[in-house]
Amino acid sequence: MSRFTSRIDEMIGKKSEKDNQADIARIEKEVEDGLTKDPVKLQIAQKAKKKRREILNDLQKEAEGDDFVPRQGPETGEFKPKSKDDLTQEPSTEPLTTEGETFYVNLARKALFVDLDNTSLTDAEREVVTQDVEPSNAKEVAKVLRKIVVDAGLSENFDSKIDTVWEDLELKKNDRVVVLVPGSFKPPHKGHYEMVKTYSEMYPSGQVHVLISAPSAKSERRTKDGKLITPAAAKQIFELFVQPLNNVTVSISEYPSPVTAAYETLKTLEGGTTAVLGASKKDGDWKRWLYADSWSQKEGLDINIIDPEESAVDVTVKADGTPYSASNIRDNFDDFEKIKADIPEHVSPEAVKQVLDSLS
Repeated sequence: MSRFTSRIDEMIGKKSEKDNQADIARIEKEVEDGLTKDPVKLQIAQKAKKKRREILNDLQKEAEGDDFVPRQGPETGEFKPKSKDDLTQEPSTEPLTTEGETFYVNLARKALFVDLDNTSLTDAEREVVTQDVEPSNAKEVAKVLRKIVVDAGLSENFDSKIDTVWEDLELKKNDRVVVLVPGSFKPPHKGHYEMVKTYSEMYPSGQVHVLISAPSAKSERRTKDGKLITPAAAKQIFELFVQPLNNVTVSISEYPSPVTAAYETLKTLEGGTTAVLGASKKDGDWKRWLYADSWSQKEGLDINIIDPEESAVDVTVKADGTPYSASNIRDNFDDFEKIKADIPEHVSPEAVKQVLDSLS
């Protein structure tokens, strides 16, 4: 069974039979009225149609004068006799009334949802099948429906086509990737840069956004001479760092919380965007994004958030195993030998010092 149909079967199987029937009827109505293009709902409607195929077969046989009635197969799986001789004949059930026959043929007609332009129907057959079923044309409509079922390949081939469409949809969603790396960065150091660089290389066709949050009074940091590290200064330094990366932008958020800054940015993304929330694997940093996907669904956002545990990156440390330090830059920004290990090699300590010297 395909991944797509497995998902639908799982979705249907979670509900009671009564609720399931009501939901299927509602979904069929939505599809019939053109209120949804959701591929899952379309497939559910198609599966509902398959349940009615036996009715179409019976009607077809009746229309052709075939009075052969096969024995009922097992409740699970499909009954596939080798020949009529393999079956035991049993008395036929009472035939449908004219009203019942008309009802079921009309219901089957509405359940197909097939693009008639893609079927090999004659103009006369198209005219027949697009009209409401009446007692006078029920058998004729049943024949056309049967032809559509065969022509459209509503079988294992159909499932394969759905899988192709589903995979194409996922690829389209992944065409636009946005990586959000939020933080206060007081100031940014080489470890921050290496994280952004890693994401830039992981998603070369995507866009990496560094979001600098405005620190609260409790989280403010100052240089050794008492100058406040502002978001504007952090942005200037980060822009020095990411200059070689052509798919990275740096901006300042109005929100003091990096998490809030990321969530608010997610609301602005185009539908179908794949979002990556920047985090490191160290100390479970990625866990702060555990509820991001459920939050986005609750907000009704049409975005695909990558599992944060999968998208988290390793922390880069110095050669001696110690982490890069923002506090060392704050306390020794005028001692280039002491801070050069904490900034990227392509950035001069003098440029960092100039930014920090400009603070008031």
